[in-house]
Amino acid sequence: MSCPSPTAIVLIDPYNDFLHPEGKLTSALTDLEEKQTIQHIKEVVAAARLHHIPIFYGLHQQWTPNHYHGWRHMTTSHVRQQKVRLFEEGSFGAQIYEGLEPDFTNGDVLVSRHWCSDSFSNTDLDFQLRQREVKNLVFAGLTANTCLEATARHAYELGYQVTMLGNATAGWSKELTDAATELIWPLFSQVQTSKEWVDSLDAKHL
Repeated sequence: MSCPSPTAIVLIDPYNDFLHPEGKLTSALTDLEEKQTIQHIKEVVAAARLHHIPIFYGLHQQWTPNHYHGWRHMTTSHVRQQKVRLFEEGSFGAQIYEGLEPDFTNGDVLVSRHWCSDSFSNTDLDFQLRQREVKNLVFAGLTANTCLEATARHAYELGYQVTMLGNATAGWSKELTDAATELIWPLFSQVQTSKEWVDSLDAKHL
């Protein structure tokens, strides 16, 4: 048996409701097309498959009619999900975008779903990573200054080595995405493009 990779991809919320043209919030991600986000995420996924790097999927809880029954401390994120039935269980929007699905033969992992922004909070992500002795995390997905950044910041606090892929994401505005990728992310991570990261993998295997 080969040794597990010390590196993993953490892919946040690659749902149809964010990425597919018919997704409920796709049109609100104003820089999705400009950044060619989907293409760059697919490049990352392909490189992970080629180099046997597992992908850990950090997915938001899916909406059901009783999802927030009895809740008294809903955030604006919860209110939005309740209003538009975002990631509705069993719906097209709650499916992972075609071409980004997990491959369990590659060691991919679907961790328990997050309730707000952070894929570590109230999930088993940290436990699953430490079981496999993963130390280096490479982040891609949605959205730049919310779920993706929140999860990566938590990873940094937990002692992981963090790499953020600045063009494999998108946000609610170009200004918000640029503020995240250019001003905030460098404070706690190495920031690369998807090509720079893929090229670094290829260089290691020459």
